[in-house]
Amino acid sequence: MSGIFRGGLAYRRLCSVVCVFGGVLLAFGAVVALSAPAAEGPPFVYSNGRFGFGLTKSASTALTYGWPAYLNAGWYWDWAARGATQLPPLKYVQTVHLTPVKSNNVQVGYTASPTGTALLSAINKQRGAMWFIANEPDCSTMDNMRSDWYARAYHDMYYLIKAADPAAKVVAGNIVQPTPQRFMYLNRILEAYQQFYGEPLPADAWSTHSYILCEKCYPYNIPSEPFPWGACWVPDWPSRLASESIATFYSVYDHWNINIFTERIRAFRQWMYDNGYRNHPLLIPEYGILFYEGLVYSGATYDAKSREFMYAGFDWMQSARDPVIGYRLDDGRLVQGWAWYSLDHGDFPGGTLFDPYTYQPTTMGRDYAAYTRQVTPTVQLMTFDAHVVTPVTETGAIVTATVYFTVSNAGNIASGDAGVAKVIGNSPLSPTHYTVIGGTTIGSLECCGDHKTFAVPWPGYVVGADYDFYVALLDIDLQVYHVWSPLQRDVITPTSATLYATISNTGYSDLYEPLTVTFYYNNSVQVAIGEVVIPELGCCGNQQTVSVTWPDLTDGIYPFCVVAATTYTQTRPVCANVWINPPYTLFLPALLRDTS
Repeated sequence: MSGIFRGGLAYRRLCSVVCVFGGVLLAFGAVVALSAPAAEGPPFVYSNGRFGFGLTKSASTALTYGWPAYLNAGWYWDWAARGATQLPPLKYVQTVHLTPVKSNNVQVGYTASPTGTALLSAINKQRGAMWFIANEPDCSTMDNMRSDWYARAYHDMYYLIKAADPAAKVVAGNIVQPTPQRFMYLNRILEAYQQFYGEPLPADAWSTHSYILCEKCYPYNIPSEPFPWGACWVPDWPSRLASESIATFYSVYDHWNINIFTERIRAFRQWMYDNGYRNHPLLIPEYGILFYEGLVYSGATYDAKSREFMYAGFDWMQSARDPVIGYRLDDGRLVQGWAWYSLDHGDFPGGTLFDPYTYQPTTMGRDYAAYTRQVTPTVQLMTFDAHVVTPVTETGAIVTATVYFTVSNAGNIASGDAGVAKVIGNSPLSPTHYTVIGGTTIGSLECCGDHKTFAVPWPGYVVGADYDFYVALLDIDLQVYHVWSPLQRDVITPTSATLYATISNTGYSDLYEPLTVTFYYNNSVQVAIGEVVIPELGCCGNQQTVSVTWPDLTDGIYPFCVVAATTYTQTRPVCANVWINPPYTLFLPALLRDTS
């Protein structure tokens, strides 16, 4: 956040200067203007992984009053590094702050917070977390880092975090807004990093705040504006004189201008493309309305202008795509996530979603919730970069090749564990006949372009032959639905028992290959009882019940389990008991439960 300057008085909170705060996130969904819901709040629908907010005050208060559930948001940050989320099930993004060390007003070093054992503790509490390196390093009233020193600090933090957690996602940038002056700042960072370390700056993602802030209107008023306001100076050009020729002018009325907002985000994506970061996510961790009601607009006009800006931004960020500069793992979208500023600051400037004193949603909070309730939760699996690698290159050699491919989820919620990827190819001898080569369970993917790369073996591959293949994504949710065996009482032993299992596929794709159902004795040593092969199991809740016979059982209780498997996936085991002449003293309700 930056601050709002009015008549020379600066109201500062967490971020930059003059009319700036910050949040990041991404969404897709509703495109119609919506009326505000009742203040009591709608029921929780789901966590949309693209939408987020900045938490400025109390996580316990937010949980007590159900604010995250009211918003259906999926992530948040609080400009700190607390380790694990305090607002489950929301994702928590961590922040390392940087502070310049100066001598005679010239930066000669930096310090980081947290660092040392505190940083390692935060890393270990949330493996695979996302990390912002600095908050508005381009702002003289925030982390205030010269470009060359940001390059050094980023390098140190990147490799420290990655050494402690290779799965961590380190995010570069996090600047005040995407304007020409700040693109120059970023260019200097890239140049310095290359010069210092002999490699391009490594990043898992980029971020920018995107308030619309005048860079020529602070701290001295200009005639066209009603009061001094705007964005802080960039440390590389730490004065009005130094930055005047490269600064951007915006009027106070531009603060709600959606065209400026979208053009600048597109410009940031173009900058990423030009510098080799096309295949990286882009986050907007801070944006929103920083003018409070009555400063520029009042009453119903203020509410309408703010809602219009919020909804237009949500619409655009969910839908804006570009086949050249967009993030292809997110179906070409320009933005992967955004966070509104803020959830709960409650004072100057504007934009708060919940009043931290009355605990009720503000008009903007009701508008936010009304919008997200209309967005359909979506899983969108996509495949990329399928290719074959062989261990040898001699033409005609018969080898086990490997098919590599990437699967991403361009939806707005996590995919769960239902997805299956199958490699389907032909034979040089039968070019029109396609068969299943192999497959793999995809596992859960987070939203918004999260992805994994898989390897599937291809036995009998002839090097140099003319193959054709593709990767098919199947939504298969295979489960052992029910397992049982009828109770046997007053029978002569040894006797046989019949074991039953119902197998279900609640996904939306057929299996397209045989399914083997295995029954086994589940004692100290697992012993196979029998198998049944289901030739094919359809989609959409299709079920099939199979059975095997277990002979030569005497009086007693026999635990058994059932699993179902294809060549690429296996269910979790489901277990039950066989009861042969159980004692009458057994607790009858429990007996009936186990044998039903």
